[in-house]
This record gives sequence, C-alpha cells and structure tokens, in this order.
Amino acid sequence: MSRAELADAVNSSLDRLYPSRDMTAHYVDSRWVGKLERGEHRWPSVERRAALRDVLTAANDARLGLYSPRRSAGEMSQLRPLLPEAAKSLADSRVDDSFITGRPDAVEVWLRELHHLTQQAHPYVTPQLGIKVRRHLEILDQLQNKGGRSQLASVDARLSEFMSWIADNIGASDGGSWLDRSQRRAGEAGDQLLGAYILMRQSQRALDDGAVRAAIELSRRSLGHRPVPPRTRSLCLTRLAEALATSGDDDTNTVIAAARRALQLAADDGEDEFASHCDLRYVAAAEARCRQLLGDPLSAVAILDELLAGDDAVPLLDAGIWYAYLGECYLRDDPERAASYGMSALDMAGRTGSFRAVRASQPLAIALRQHRTLAPVRAFVDAHRIAIIGR
Repeated sequence: MSRAELADAVNSSLDRLYPSRDMTAHYVDSRWVGKLERGEHRWPSVERRAALRDVLTAANDARLGLYSPRRSAGEMSQLRPLLPEAAKSLADSRVDDSFITGRPDAVEVWLRELHHLTQQAHPYVTPQLGIKVRRHLEILDQLQNKGGRSQLASVDARLSEFMSWIADNIGASDGGSWLDRSQRRAGEAGDQLLGAYILMRQSQRALDDGAVRAAIELSRRSLGHRPVPPRTRSLCLTRLAEALATSGDDDTNTVIAAARRALQLAADDGEDEFASHCDLRYVAAAEARCRQLLGDPLSAVAILDELLAGDDAVPLLDAGIWYAYLGECYLRDDPERAASYGMSALDMAGRTGSFRAVRASQPLAIALRQHRTLAPVRAFVDAHRIAIIGR
C-alpha cells in the first residue's frame, strides 16, 4: 500500500474497532504514516496501534517494530533487532537496469532511489545497505565518466554523504573518504545546502576523533554558507556549541539559544531534506551534552531524563548516544548507575546496528575501568570490549 492507502485503511479500522466512539481525533494521514516509517513515531496511541495491528495483521506491537519509550533497558534488550526484511536481501539484489541504460540526466530516478534507500536505514543500519549504495555509486562513476557529471554530480554527492553516514554507523573506516567525495561532488554541482551539511558532518567527525579545534573551524565554515534553511542552520549551530563546550568555552549557551531561535523559524513543509531530524529534542540533547561537558551534570541529567522518558517517541539511532551521555553524568558519584546507562547505550546499539552508540560509550568504559571490582561496572566494561572487538 501507498502511505495514503495505509492511512485510509487505518482510519477505516479505527471506525470499525471503536464503533461507539468518535475517532476523528485519532485519524491519520499520509504524512503521519511517513513519520511512522522514518521512526519519528515509535509509540502511537493505543487506538492507533490497535488499528495498525488490524490492518497489517500483526500479532503484537513488537512485530510492527513499536515499543514504549518508557520500557526499561532490560526489557528493551529482550526485543529482537528491528531488521527490515527488505534490508536482508540487499546484498543479493541487482542494480536496476534503468539506471544503467537510462539517460545520464535522469536525476529524478536517482533521487527516488535514494529516498527509497534512506527509508531502509531506519531503524536498523546494515552492512548490506552499504553494499547496495556502493554499487549505485559505481554506476554513477560510469555514467559521469561518459559526460553526465553536470547532471549527476548533485546525486552523487547525496549518495556519497549517505554512504559516509552508513559507514560511520556500521563502524567502517572509510566514512571520511566518502564524505570527502561528497564534498567534491557538491562543489561541482554548486549545491550550497549540501555543502553546509557536509561541513557540519565533518565537524562532527572531527569532534569524535578529538580534533576540537578543527571541529570548531569546520562548524563555523558551515554557518558561512548562504542561503541554507533554518533547520540546517540550527543543526550547524548545535555542532558548533558542542565543539565549543568541549573546549570549555561558555559561549556555548549563546550558540544553543541561537539554534533554538533558528528552529523556531523552520517550516514543516519538507523543504530541508537533510536536517529533518533536527527538532527541539535534538537541540535539547545537544544542550544537555554541552552542560555535562562544561561541568554541570545535574542539569544535563534533568534534560536527558525528560527526553528519554517523555511521551514523544525516542529516535532510536540517537537514544543510544543519549544514554552514553547520561552515563557520563554519573561517573563521579555513582559508577554503578553510570555503568547501567552505558549498558543501555550498548543495548540500543544492538537494536539499531549503530556503532556510533558503541563509540559514544567508549569514554564511559575507559573512565569506569578503575571501578571494575563492582559487578555492574565489570559487566558493562566487558560488554563494551566485546562490542568493539566484534566490530
């Protein structure tokens, strides 16, 4: 079914399941279904979940990949990874012949394929998806070598950036190389928006590698691109804020405030194709991280607790990183609790296939080694070591 067809089916099911109630407030549309597919809705209302189970003939919510954000880490660890069936067969699939035999300037065809692939990356990132994207990039290379670069450079840049994101999430070592390729192609296409986004991503990777000065410079350069939509600007500002906080610069608070103001100007019309994940929760999590880095773990805990236990669905690919940050807030006073949150981060890494959550918990694992005599700490440190070695 298309999104609109699924929405209509869910609405009909609501009326059928609850004949004595006015279900207008629970009706959904195609945009709501899109958010469900992207993982932005992880725990709809009881009525909507019942209708989804009815329409999709699912025995329970877990079969639909839905879970309550209020569940404990122990309960979550019992759930099977949300691995889409389509992703399992990606390694065996062939590139559609229309990409090879079609006109080199068939940009819309490529963009539809990219949209299809990005939907498969949530909520579980697989190496097989990377294989598929690599194959597409090989075809793009062939087409561009035949004189189609001016038409396809922007498509290549987008796919290369996506490949970089996949590499970072599955723990591959070539994420930076793909991002560099994306930057070159974006320059050839004159794509200012993607250029700003790539600089933001490079800043993020520099910060992950401990290159704080480079992270600050790259994030400032990303803010120099004009024009970019407010949501992308907000994302670039959060990256600058975290880099400044890592350096101990109190100007972080001013930058976070600017990120919130930019987000207030962002429209909800899909105009910003890259930074759709940057919402108030994302900025709040960045603020919590900054406060923790600047020596205020108590306020950071308050923010993160609210994000992870709120009524809104928790973005799975971010939740593991947030748990790692929460663990660092307890390092000094409660190592066992810090280890518990570290274990939650590893649980989320297993559920999403995201190595970034494993990497985010590395400072926590290193700092806790001195407390290995405590059983919960020892369990987390050992689990982290196995996660690293297993990759």
